[in-house]
Amino acid sequence: MAEFRNRSIARERWVFLLSLVALALAFVAGSILWYSVEISSVSEVQRRVNVMKPIFTGTRLFLIALVAFAWPSVVGGMHRRGRIDEVARVTLVSLRWRLVLWLMVIELVVGQNLLNHALTAVQGGRA
Repeated sequence: MAEFRNRSIARERWVFLLSLVALALAFVAGSILWYSVEISSVSEVQRRVNVMKPIFTGTRLFLIALVAFAWPSVVGGMHRRGRIDEVARVTLVSLRWRLVLWLMVIELVVGQNLLNHALTAVQGGRA
């Protein structure tokens, strides 16, 4: 029982620390954008963002591919360290492609703005 409590506390610390890191990164990104807007025009910032869009898209697709190919190794490592049992390992490995599919759907809808493109195409067809 005490071992489970220690693991639970350790997980809570990791979640808290990772949340702090995410908050710090968001703050840094926001500060950089704020500074960019102050020293240049909004159209210049928009131009820079448009130049960086392919790089951001490539990075997101690379990370999705990394999840797809590294997933069995990560799950196997968790199993070898005793973090998960055999049933959980098999279940997690079988869920890999479902996770990758959902990540791709999110990328298409949010990252590539597919919904907006589809609605624009439908409205353009009616006009």
